[in-house]
Amino acid sequence: MLSGMAVWGGAGWLLDRWLDTKVFVPVGILLGMAVAIYVVVVRYGSVDPPAGKRQNSTTPGGRRSRPRTQKGQR
Repeated sequence: MLSGMAVWGGAGWLLDRWLDTKVFVPVGILLGMAVAIYVVVVRYGSVDPPAGKRQNSTTPGGRRSRPRTQKGQR
C-alpha cells in the first residue's frame, strides 16, 4: 500500500509542480491508497470452498444437520 501512495503521490507532486497548484498531491495519495486496497481485495478477498464439500451439509455451527423426514417416520 505504501508503494501505491508513493507512486500516485509522486505523480500528483509532479503534476502540482507542472501546473503550479497544490491539490494533486493529496488526491494522488488517496487514489494510490484506494487502488492498493482494491488490488488487495481482488487478490486475497474471497476464499473458495474446498473441493468435494457440499455447501449445505453443515449448520452454521459446523455440526452436520440431521436428515429431514416426514412427520411420523423415523
